[in-house]
Amino acid sequence: MCRQTSFGGKTHSQCIRPHGLDGLTTVFAYRGVIRKAIKKLKYKFVSDLAKDLVELFLSFCGEDKVFTQVCQEKDVFFVPIPLHPTRFRWRGFNQAELLGEMIAANLKIPFLPDLLLRVKKTKPQVELKKEERKRNIRDAFALNKNSPLPLRFGGFAGQAKFLLFDDVWTSGATLKEAARVLKRNGAKKVWGLTLAR
Repeated sequence: MCRQTSFGGKTHSQCIRPHGLDGLTTVFAYRGVIRKAIKKLKYKFVSDLAKDLVELFLSFCGEDKVFTQVCQEKDVFFVPIPLHPTRFRWRGFNQAELLGEMIAANLKIPFLPDLLLRVKKTKPQVELKKEERKRNIRDAFALNKNSPLPLRFGGFAGQAKFLLFDDVWTSGATLKEAARVLKRNGAKKVWGLTLAR
């Protein structure tokens, strides 16, 4: 939250908010070859890059003891950041879902691509300044009441934990807003996960 480093990516005790992220794991700096690869995946539709990015990502994640502990906890679910339906139709795929599905399968964590819905059409965050990003993404997500998890957990019943995945962390506004929705619906823990920052 304060943008300072912390042990294992855990949110500092003084930075914890009731509906905020409990931590963040990210592997790459968003520059150079990684930046080019992510941009090609998102904007040039080069989906073949996804497998290579995931393999690299997982090789580094395995060395992070705190992240490994989070993955091994009971009742952990993997949730990608959703795209708005119009954006999905334009792109033809959701890069967070494409990458996330491969990561979740490798980590053996249940994958829930439909748990969150993007209910507000937003401008691309990359075009906006920090404060504009917060306003832009506010109330953009909602819990999908048709997803099996809310029924099974009765509003999560305070036990479910989530790895919330997006490709890039810039200001953090997107992951923070999605975490807010999950926490307000009873999630016990929400940990952010991104390829790059």
